[in-house]
Amino acid sequence: MTDAVHDAGGKIVMQLWHVGRMSHVSLQENGAAPVAPSAIRAGGNVFLQEGFVPPSTPRALGTDEIAGVIDDYRQASRRAKEAGFDGVEVHAANGYLLEQFLRDSTNLREDHYGGSIENRARLTLEVVEAVASVWGPDRIGLRLSPFSTAIGDTPLDSTPLETHSYLARRLGEIGLAYLHVVEGQLHGDSSDEAFDVGALRAAFDGAYIANNGYDRQRAIDATSSGHADMVAFGKLFIGNPDLAERLRANAPLFDAPASSYFGSGAEGYTEFTPA
Repeated sequence: MTDAVHDAGGKIVMQLWHVGRMSHVSLQENGAAPVAPSAIRAGGNVFLQEGFVPPSTPRALGTDEIAGVIDDYRQASRRAKEAGFDGVEVHAANGYLLEQFLRDSTNLREDHYGGSIENRARLTLEVVEAVASVWGPDRIGLRLSPFSTAIGDTPLDSTPLETHSYLARRLGEIGLAYLHVVEGQLHGDSSDEAFDVGALRAAFDGAYIANNGYDRQRAIDATSSGHADMVAFGKLFIGNPDLAERLRANAPLFDAPASSYFGSGAEGYTEFTPA
């Protein structure tokens, strides 16, 4: 796959993520409980072969286990490099493990991975350092969603801008290539003034990628105004695998049925008739 992308003149980055509490015992080795910073069950649903089910109650990771989680990221980074990827993106958003550690709503730990902002950001920074030992920081990005509760009904951090601005500043000091931010509520409106992410952009010394609900004109406005260096598109690619060309030509976009995006069969997801 990476060879095909390179042959077409493209670049491809692997996203590394650990779902943490957003899992189910049937997906875990020997039916074990999922792991999380604290034993707080997530809301929402996870997808199994038989359909959607609520997540299982997780167990809190022991302090002595965290080094193993960090090493998993290091090993995944090596495999991504061996597979020919051009870089990696560390997923610290959307209610998954690293975000579960970042937010004081889901992290009730009393060791040096819980409590203060510095402690709650520690795991993410240690993961980034492990990944950087394989790739170097200039081939690493990181994804954040400071204001979203959409996945797992994950409550916001009590001070989301302060928490994430601290992390953004530290990531800039490390020299990460980019910060990829879900602006606002995932699957919602990213233009609300309550979701101002200017502080993150100011704190991070690197490229800023905006994401969430952008269309062609808003993306042009965001980059021309200096709000963002780049804009990421996700869902639109499902119905428009040639999205980049359509955006260049300002061509109509196919409105794929969103009801089929997650957890359904091929119809409307990989099988559809685009305009």
